[in-house]
Amino acid sequence: MQFDPVIPITAALILSYVFVIAGIHKWRNIREFKTTLADYRILPDYLLDIFAYGLPAMELLTGVALLFPDSSHLAALCAGALLLMYMCAIAVNLAVGRRTIDCGCGGGDQKQVISEGLLLRNGVLLFLAYSITLAADSRALVWFDWFVVFLATMLGCLFYNIFNQLLVNRDLLKALRSHHG
Repeated sequence: MQFDPVIPITAALILSYVFVIAGIHKWRNIREFKTTLADYRILPDYLLDIFAYGLPAMELLTGVALLFPDSSHLAALCAGALLLMYMCAIAVNLAVGRRTIDCGCGGGDQKQVISEGLLLRNGVLLFLAYSITLAADSRALVWFDWFVVFLATMLGCLFYNIFNQLLVNRDLLKALRSHHG
């Protein structure tokens, strides 16, 4: 079974946006990101610097590689591996009751604690990465296909941002209720 080529192209563009933005946010404040990594209590201290610099670099490289057809398949596998790693780190911490850790995915201005919602979001992103690796029909794309890719990419990125903002707002509302209630 083969999929229409619009699907993996759109998925690659959405994932590229997600990984480039995530990498930029982490690079903006490496020290804060290193503290976030330490809060997860998964890595030994001697690996924190490597991961604090390596993860944003991998996210940026993955995001850029997703833009090129020759590298998008490998980049999708890398995106999937990163997403699985993030999901495992979140799940482990949720399982042991550490729910106040900043996820580290939104940068300094978008603090959000880890939650099942992040597992859901990353699961959807993992599905997008998977869809890039599937065989696509090799038909030529026409202008309408590119219009659909553009609109679907814009909607996918908008939905990603809205979902993240809802998670941030949920955390802010909880804090406000506990402060006033």
